[in-house]
Amino acid sequence: MEAAEFRPGDHLLISCQPHRAEVVDADRHYVYVRWPWHEPDPESAVRWDGTNAFARDPQDPDFDQLWRLDPPPAELQAGDFCKVFIPPTEVVVTWAAHFDPPKDAGRLPRPTGALNVVSAFGDSPRDGEASGKGLYLDDAEPVEIKRLGRLP
Repeated sequence: MEAAEFRPGDHLLISCQPHRAEVVDADRHYVYVRWPWHEPDPESAVRWDGTNAFARDPQDPDFDQLWRLDPPPAELQAGDFCKVFIPPTEVVVTWAAHFDPPKDAGRLPRPTGALNVVSAFGDSPRDGEASGKGLYLDDAEPVEIKRLGRLP
């Protein structure tokens, strides 16, 4: 899907089937998972080492509200394997962006668009445009997006 297809207020159902990933490092606050869908972009101005960090504490402001790990981050250590996924989640688009040329995000493939989303139910203390979650589009991540309608 292209970012141009979305507008603020779009009500979506997003999900991603579980994929196996390795925890390559861990500290007191985060686990670092080798992201299964990307590789570092050698021509990028942005340094990315191929991992994504996940806060261990669900109350941490950095705790990811979309992507989940199984087992949860609090239970993982370096060398463990886990599943990375997005459970079916209803969200509302707060903004959409199209990148032409594709955005230099440090990884390949370079995304051509992005959405910022928040929970459709306002059930997170961090809901709101400033605290929404960014989601790149036209990316290697096999995120499924289904349009449910529009919310006021």
